[in-house]
This record gives sequence, C-alpha cells and structure tokens, in this order.
Amino acid sequence: MTYLTPTAKSQLSKTIRNLRDRLITDLHNAVESTYLMGVKLEQVQLDEERHCKRERLEKYLEELVKGDLAVYKGKQSPKLKQELRDRHRQDLEKLAAATWLNRLAVIKHLEAMELLKPKLVTGGWQSAAFKEFRDYAPEFLQEEDQGYGLLLRLVFDELALDLSGLFGRGGLNGYIELIPMPALTLRYLVEELDKVEADAWRDDTTLGWIYQYWNDPERESIDQKMNDGGKVEPHEIASKTQMFTERYMVEWLLQNSLNNQWLEICAANGWVAEAVRDRTLENLETRRQVWRQKREAGEVALDELMAIENEQEQRWKYWVRSPLAPLVKGGKDSLEVSLHKEDGRSPLTPLKKGRAVSRNGRKLIKIGRSHKQSI
Repeated sequence: MTYLTPTAKSQLSKTIRNLRDRLITDLHNAVESTYLMGVKLEQVQLDEERHCKRERLEKYLEELVKGDLAVYKGKQSPKLKQELRDRHRQDLEKLAAATWLNRLAVIKHLEAMELLKPKLVTGGWQSAAFKEFRDYAPEFLQEEDQGYGLLLRLVFDELALDLSGLFGRGGLNGYIELIPMPALTLRYLVEELDKVEADAWRDDTTLGWIYQYWNDPERESIDQKMNDGGKVEPHEIASKTQMFTERYMVEWLLQNSLNNQWLEICAANGWVAEAVRDRTLENLETRRQVWRQKREAGEVALDELMAIENEQEQRWKYWVRSPLAPLVKGGKDSLEVSLHKEDGRSPLTPLKKGRAVSRNGRKLIKIGRSHKQSI
C-alpha cells in the first residue's frame, strides 16, 4: 500500500527544500560563532574543548586541500588554497546538515512503523519519551534545548549499534560531530518534520524521496549552469547524476528480468508458468488494449493507471513480451524457439512440436524433458 500520496509528496518536497536552506545557513553560522573562524587558530581565545575541536577541523580541511593540490597542475596560489578550503568546509557543513536530517527521518520512519518506542522525534518536545526524560532528569531543563539534544544523541548511540554508518561517531561522522547544531535549529527541524503527513513516514520510499528533494536545488543549479554554456566540475558529477529510483522503475526492471528468466526456466524444463496457466499474462494484455482504446477516446485521463485486480497481476503488471524471451505456451513435452528474428516476428516465437531444427540455414533450439539446450 502506498502511503506517500501526491499531496504528501508535494508537502515533503517543500519541507525538505526549506529545511535544506535553513540547516546549511544555520550550521555555517554556528561554525563561525562557535570557533571564531575569522580569527587565526594561533591567535583565537577559546576554551579547551572548542579549541581542540577547531584544531581538528583545521587539520581535516588542510588534509583535503593537500589532496586536491597533489593532482592540481596549475599554479598553486594562496587564493586557490583558500577557495579549496572554503569549498571543503561548505561540503562538510552541508553533509552535517544532511546527516541530521537523515537521522531524524529514519527515526520518524521507525517510530511510524512502531519499531522504536516510546516516540521521541514524533511529537518533539511534547513527545512521550521526552516527557518521561524530563520527569527523571529535571536538571537538564535549564539547558537551552532542555536536554532534548542529549536524549537524542543517546538514541543515536543506541541505533549506531546496528546503523553505524548513519548514527555512529567514527570515520567521517567524527568530523561531522565538529559541526555544532544550534538548539533553535534543532527544534525547528523536529517541528517541521512533524508537520509532514503522519502516514508518509510509513511509506518505505519516503527516505529515498528525501534524498531526491535534498539534492534537487543543486542539480537544478548545475542544469542552469550547463544551459548557460558552463562545464560540470568533477565535484558536481554526483549531484547531477544521483537520483532516487522510484518503485515502479524497480518493479519494471525486476519483472522484465527475473520474470523473463523464470519463463525461460519453465520452457527449458517443460513446465507451465502459473501466470500462463491462469491466463494472467493474456488477461493483462487484453485489458491493456481496452484501456488504451479508452484513453485514446478520452474516456480515461492520460495519467490514470489501469486497475490491478489481484496479487498475481501485481507481480506481472509491468512485464512486456520481450524479443529476447520465449513466448511460453502450455505444452508439457517440448518447445522449440528460434534464435533469430524473421519476418517481423519475435526471435523466440514458439514453433509446433516436430518441426525441422533449421530454417534458411539458421539454427533452432529444441527444448524438451529429455533434451539439453544446445545451439
């Protein structure tokens, strides 16, 4: 069942675009104010914790710049080094923003599926989990976020046992931890996600659509750049080419690969596929023809989909008769199929049992219970 309705998708798209702008801006400003990035490291006055984090951040950016310059063939000016450093810092801030969004989205999904209890992100500061936390640890209410961020990080650490790539603190996530999350920004993020239709979080494609909507602004910017005669830079390729694969695309690929393979296996063993025996394939094709006629006559909308009547049709609804797969009939003993297209027919059109094994010098395959496939 699809929970992500067109209305919910539209709402989700607007929410993610809005959150993208807010998160990237707020995290960038948080880095500036927390680490006083306008002052050189050796001159800045920070407490020990912030100074250590600033030093780690500087070393991380320096290593990335060194890697870029190692393969750079042009003049390595101070201006170029600063541009590379600024770009890598922006990338890290953007990655931190996306990571926060993805973490909360995954938790929202787990909560909607009743896999994570009591709920914390759903309901935010009014959630059952946070109310319980406040009762047991009232001293945290004096903090700017009332301890919500601490509780959230405890949940992250628990989920990291199974999902370390997203919730863990090691690897690249260790540098993402250097990007501070302001309390007001966190609250805004939680509350905006809570405004999305509740059922949308039950759909297993929602996380994929979040990825798509997050990258859309950058992809659109690259498209405009190309339209103006610009060139796609190496670091922009991922943003341009990575897109979410919708459910119908996956089903089409599966049904026109694995289903064809299954039909070939049935033909090779003298079996009759269930979809053939119960006339599912035949019925689908007949109804498609009627549906096309109704569409051409204007009786149904161009974007209206033909109804699927049962689970068997669901498994074959996108299957199309391929010129590279046999057209299976219900014979029990043998099936002969041609490997070459002749006279506009499918190259694998079934022939009657007992026909010659060659026509016009072209070989045929004979498949039966006592025969091995051969060419």
